[in-house]
Amino acid sequence: MKYALVLATMLFALPAHAAVDANAVKAAKQALQEAVNKGSVDGMLAARGQFDALSSTDPSNPLLHYWVAACDWRVVPFFMGSDENKAKGKRWVDEGIARAGKAYELDPKSGEALALRCGLMGLSLQFDSSQMMKLGIQMEGDMSHAKDLAPKSPRVELLDGINTLYKPGFVGGGAGPARAKLDKAGALFAAETVTDPAAPDWGKDDVWTWNGRAAMKEGDTKAAVESYKKALAANPNNGWVKGSLLPEAEKKLAAN
Repeated sequence: MKYALVLATMLFALPAHAAVDANAVKAAKQALQEAVNKGSVDGMLAARGQFDALSSTDPSNPLLHYWVAACDWRVVPFFMGSDENKAKGKRWVDEGIARAGKAYELDPKSGEALALRCGLMGLSLQFDSSQMMKLGIQMEGDMSHAKDLAPKSPRVELLDGINTLYKPGFVGGGAGPARAKLDKAGALFAAETVTDPAAPDWGKDDVWTWNGRAAMKEGDTKAAVESYKKALAANPNNGWVKGSLLPEAEKKLAAN
């Protein structure tokens, strides 16, 4: 009886986990996607602010930290120009790594969070290439573990494919290996069903966008055009593909 009383006291003493405001998460996700479609840095940062506010009210929820990091992953590439921009990009990539790390700390079974942190670490090398060897070893091990944790996650495979595209060939990187991983990610996306409104569900067009970029890097323009068309089939509002990548690839294909 005394043991049961102590146990009950301990259980009631645990911090309550606030219920996720599904509508607020849905609104933030929609705001992020619309900003990504338009290539709007301000929009991405505004969506980040929405997720950050939700995370502040429920700091023990790993998914909300994940979404903040996902916003950082989206916005960082826009800060890879001037030195002033790089300083801003370094801030967002560092914060993204920390938030993805927090998500993984709160949920050590989240392969999604671990892979996202790897993706952000890959971006961080654009700001400090001296860390390539150190981070490369860590990213390799962490991504392998992410795949063990989430073998059916298309985003884990997508993030690995993107990192592989920019990884040196002597350690297994390059366009060819990246395309193989992105093809696998595409198949995983086709089989995926997401029911939790707060869960990661992005990337259905990204996988073909990056597959097309990898194909262009290999000189396979025809495959790139096909990939870009698949990206637009998944998301007709993808401004990067519609306004830039596909027209450029079609122009090059027509010239050959």
